[in-house]
Amino acid sequence: MSHTIQRQRLHDLNRLNEVNYQLIMRLLPDLLNMADTAVSKAKNADDLHLQVIERSPYTTALSLTHHYRAGAIRLAVPDLWLRVYHDVCVAEAIAQIDGNSPAHARAYDWHRGLDAEVKRQLNTFTEKWLRDCLQQGHVFKHA
Repeated sequence: MSHTIQRQRLHDLNRLNEVNYQLIMRLLPDLLNMADTAVSKAKNADDLHLQVIERSPYTTALSLTHHYRAGAIRLAVPDLWLRVYHDVCVAEAIAQIDGNSPAHARAYDWHRGLDAEVKRQLNTFTEKWLRDCLQQGHVFKHA
């Protein structure tokens, strides 16, 4: 793959992460002051669950998911993990946890081994899903 194509893909991924940041800020307008767990309820939509995984001065790592019930089992789908970089205004999907993914304890560093194409696919899915959540009327209000 040529250096020019690699540079273009990196630029596209960076732009996608900027768009995802804007969507996250619409969904979580007061992210820096949110509780570590919260639920957004929207009419005629499944509840959206937030869990803050880690906070630092410049970043917040979080999980967003819908919870579905299958009999006695609760499924978190998609269990999407994101890292929000407040200082540079980007949000990067770092993992989508499912039955085949690493355990939660290791999933946080999972994205470091992903190539740019897999990251692009994950962040493209993230953009579409965040837009869908917003369209359903989800927004996390500071309690």
